[in-house]
Amino acid sequence: MRPCADIRHGAGLLADGDEIRFGSGARVVHVPGHTPGSIGIHLPHHGVLFTGDCVAGAGQVMLGVFNIDRPQAVASFRRLAAPEPATVCFGHGDPLTVDTAAVLRASADRDSGLQVEHG
Repeated sequence: MRPCADIRHGAGLLADGDEIRFGSGARVVHVPGHTPGSIGIHLPHHGVLFTGDCVAGAGQVMLGVFNIDRPQAVASFRRLAAPEPATVCFGHGDPLTVDTAAVLRASADRDSGLQVEHG
């Protein structure tokens, strides 16, 4: 499997699905598009997802503004909705704590703006 981020993890690089030993088992989620090696971190035991810069939550949930590959970023956005976390922490903006899975899915499914207000 190709590493998704040039971040040293033990003896190698992080790859999609890798477990990092913190937060009772954090999982790496490869979310390319913003940059080729962008990652999110999912803490399934705690129901928390960190999206990195793939998704922003500044008053509304939306695809990050700058993306090297927009179609890939949109696909990554949709992928981040799959774990159905209870709390989503964005690289920019306020955390999402209410109806998180539904808001992520609705935002990811929008055609152009990919935006649903929250807060």
